[in-house]
Amino acid sequence: MALDLEHVAAELAARGLRLTRQRRAVLEALADTPSSLSPLQLYEAARERCPELGLTTVYRTLEVLDEIGALRRVHGPDHCEGLMPVSAAHAHTVVCSACGRVAEFTACDVRRISAAAARETGYRITDHFLQLTGLCDRCAARRSAKRRH
Repeated sequence: MALDLEHVAAELAARGLRLTRQRRAVLEALADTPSSLSPLQLYEAARERCPELGLTTVYRTLEVLDEIGALRRVHGPDHCEGLMPVSAAHAHTVVCSACGRVAEFTACDVRRISAAAARETGYRITDHFLQLTGLCDRCAARRSAKRRH
């Protein structure tokens, strides 16, 4: 996933924070994975780049990334919540139920569902979170190959 380090650095600076070596390691580890990562998995991946990185720094960095809208939370097959960088301002995810690989998509028209939910509950719908699950092309091909044998 693409992660705009210049944008993140500018947002950090606006909050009086620097893009330190530790924060950069977290950002790079987050950007380098095709699937979502739990905070602990992210910590382990980022420590390969910066061995002195602390878990507290990872959580604080994730908090800031979430505040500036650079982070997307994903519910993956192996852990309740994973994290990934945001590549589009308004996008949703598809998670492979076999390998955990994540892809984003921007097309969504949930107006009818939102209107129905508002009518049924009385809520004023202000936002939505949409995530789909399925098999990525690689996992689907593997399953097809297994069925043929």
